[in-house]
Amino acid sequence: MDELRARLRRTWPAGVPVLSEAAEMIAAYLAGERDLGRLDAAADIDTLAFTLIGAGHMLFADRQGAPPGAEAVRKTVTSVVAGALTP
Repeated sequence: MDELRARLRRTWPAGVPVLSEAAEMIAAYLAGERDLGRLDAAADIDTLAFTLIGAGHMLFADRQGAPPGAEAVRKTVTSVVAGALTP
């Protein structure tokens, strides 16, 4: 495990490596949506990406029952990005 952490730290020296990579990927996706005009040009893409990760984590973490269904995930994502959607 220490070898894996060391390897990940070479690419992502700060934060939690897998979450840093996820944030970068989600931000790139959201930037594409902004470029297509689906998100407001002034949308804070990085904050939206971090917020989606946090909300998703809270939705799925520490569950003892079944994972949330597609509708719960859709509701969470919609709530996070709603303010950034173009009219």
